[in-house]
Parts: sequence; structure tokens; C-alpha cells
Amino acid sequence: MRVLLIEDDALVRSMLSETLDGDGFEVDGLANAEDALILLGAGQVPDVLVTDVNLGPGLDGFDLADLARQRHPDVEVILISGTTPDLARRAARRHEHFLQKPFAPEQLAAKIREAGREIG
Repeated sequence: MRVLLIEDDALVRSMLSETLDGDGFEVDGLANAEDALILLGAGQVPDVLVTDVNLGPGLDGFDLADLARQRHPDVEVILISGTTPDLARRAARRHEHFLQKPFAPEQLAAKIREAGREIG
């Protein structure tokens, strides 16, 4: 399963990418939404987009999810964040998965598998 991981914290991104890769996922890890849009525009379509909500300056995770779904309606989205649980309700209204930080990498892998089952 192909996963596009957008996380602005390099250490977190690296750790999650390595763990997911070890679990058999094909992972592209990027630091910001703008780089993700370049990849998506080049036809690199993931099965699951995992994005932090707060990505620093520029587009946030919600913006990226909207743009990704406009271009590729079948992509599943998992939003991750260390901020308010209110974001979980917002994600649910948008029919997106949500995972509150901190979480174990295995929890993310399980959430990706869950989202992947919804693709089929």
C-alpha cells in the first residue's frame, strides 16, 4: 500500500517513515503540503495520505486533504495532530480519519490498514 506522509518535524517524519516501511508500506515522507502537491500533480497518487494538521507556514493539513481529494477523490486521508481534540470532530465531519499525537507508530500502521480497507 502506498502512503504519502506529510510531517514538518523531521525526526517524527523519519521515525514514522522507517517504521511504516518496515511494516511493508511504500512510504514517501515530505515536510510540507506544497511538496506533496507537486508529487500529487506528477501523478504519484497514494492509497492513503497521512498529514499533520499543523504544517507551519503555508497550507495546513486540512487544505492539503481538500486539494488531494479534488485531484484524486479515492485517496483516503488520515489527519494527525498534537493539538486540540476538537480536530477529531472536525475530521469526522469531513469523513477523514484522525489520530491524536503522541501515538505509537504501530497505531498509525493500524489506522492506515483500516483506511486501506475502505479503498476496496
